[in-house]
Amino acid sequence: MATPSVQERVLIVGAGQAGARTALALRDAGWQGAIVMAGEEPELPYERPPLSKAVLTGSAQPGDATVLSEADCGLHGIELLRGETVSALDLVHRQARTARGARLDYSHLVIATGSRARELPMAGAQLDGVFVLRTARDALAVRDRLKHGARVVLVGGGFIGLEVAASAASMGCEVTVVEAHRHLLGRVVTPTIAAAVERLHRSHGVDVRTGARIDSIEGVDAVRRLRMADGSAIEADIVIVGIGALANDGLAIGAGMPCGDGVLVDEGARTRAEGVYAVGDVARHQTLWGAHGVRLESWENAELQATAAARSIVGKPAEARGAPWFWTDQFGGNLQMLGYPDPRHEVVLRGSLDADSWCAFMVDGERIAAACLWNAGRERRGIAQLMNAGRPVPASLLADRERPLRDLLKVTS
Repeated sequence: MATPSVQERVLIVGAGQAGARTALALRDAGWQGAIVMAGEEPELPYERPPLSKAVLTGSAQPGDATVLSEADCGLHGIELLRGETVSALDLVHRQARTARGARLDYSHLVIATGSRARELPMAGAQLDGVFVLRTARDALAVRDRLKHGARVVLVGGGFIGLEVAASAASMGCEVTVVEAHRHLLGRVVTPTIAAAVERLHRSHGVDVRTGARIDSIEGVDAVRRLRMADGSAIEADIVIVGIGALANDGLAIGAGMPCGDGVLVDEGARTRAEGVYAVGDVARHQTLWGAHGVRLESWENAELQATAAARSIVGKPAEARGAPWFWTDQFGGNLQMLGYPDPRHEVVLRGSLDADSWCAFMVDGERIAAACLWNAGRERRGIAQLMNAGRPVPASLLADRERPLRDLLKVTS
């Protein structure tokens, strides 16, 4: 492949899943110019979902989740700069500067810098034994501490906290989950479904404490306990903090781009700066499936936004996005979520929450606004079709287990 001029070079800042998928999607979309990708981590680009599950339990290594190998780079003509931190952007001259002083010219820029774990702003948070889980190195460091009988405290009852709790419990650790919200998974499920998730964890010996607030983390050189706001204490050998993430949008802010815990993008992953795009965790959608100002930290969003950015760069229209999809694996079970749940929605159950498999629908009128599926992944495609079509479905039909969900597309058409 001949070396293109700078007028034909895409620079991707960030070498995670979203950045790597953007590079590959550019070739699939017909981009013939150069592709340069610069990332802070020394590892090859990898997916993060296994970090809190298979990697922690030792059944997989971070490299098993690689999404762009050296061979892929050679095959597709992608220049990958590992361990290279981009420190500043010059949007006028279309140039990026690295921490080492190098300058990278581009015709198109894709910001794929991801997000960083939110840290606890309190005394003791820097003690040895207190971790966040965001990178491959984080996962390996935590795995080294998860010994049988270790007292493990998860701060935060979201996806990361509960997945790590399940992994640690399966390794014989004594596990406690501390969640400030009144129920687990507060941002993504209803209280009824959260209660089912809590029962699952308790059945595996996890001590779940909701509505609980931490006052400080105590220890001399290493963590020893958490002091709670009510005066009680939780003894701990290791603490993993999973209280959300913040967008790594500092480069964009420094370049004068509009941001708000994420770089603002349209449906084609375009920012408000000419020739600049943003994908993955760092991007905040102006509108997405009826919602405004949404930042999605999900595997699916990294995949779909990568394709959207590539299509925009080569001049192809954006493809329509459906209901957002998330999933989590805990204790051998799989919970999938579609759409945006709201406490005001009516909840329609298909099956019992005590069963091995069930579906729960959050209904606005007769339209499905969100859905949760426990060990029912085979139903996801049909439910997504109903949601994306916006078709009204009577609650009685949704709840009827004798009527296959795929047949409701015919009933409501």
